[in-house]
Amino acid sequence: MSLLPVLRRLRADQSGLAAVEFSLWSVLFFLVALSGMDFAQFYFQRSAADEAVSAAAVSAFSTRTNVNFTDMQPYVRALAGDTGLTVTTSCNGTSGSCTNLNRTCSCLKSNGTYVAAACGSTCTGSGVTTGSTAGYYLTISATRPYQPMILPAGMVMPTRVAQKATVRLQ
Repeated sequence: MSLLPVLRRLRADQSGLAAVEFSLWSVLFFLVALSGMDFAQFYFQRSAADEAVSAAAVSAFSTRTNVNFTDMQPYVRALAGDTGLTVTTSCNGTSGSCTNLNRTCSCLKSNGTYVAAACGSTCTGSGVTTGSTAGYYLTISATRPYQPMILPAGMVMPTRVAQKATVRLQ
């Protein structure tokens, strides 16, 4: 018995074709849907970090004469609902230097760095906003690694969720 007639009959047979096409299209649809979920998860995590950092900055501004710097990191993590969030605070660009007493002021430059100046004095020099006054600036940063479910890491989105807010306390 020859195998050739059996192969011709299978090639001409149309039964089950719709089921095969449906299964292939279903797989493609679910891959696209899961990729969309990667984007959604990234934006949800970024939004939670953004809201937490913003709320902490507003809270610090509300209590700017007596900011609780020691509880700032747990406060941001709790607001974000994310214990894996790495939170750092810095004042006038120096990490761990935040204080409520004997504050030293700085002028904020356009590139994000600081230049020391007397509190309340007018900022002058290259890179500073003309007419601004020196102050005491708190920067709150929150980061966490992001691992997508489907898409390769870093292919379409950043590999880290990062948010930062700077607020003038004095």
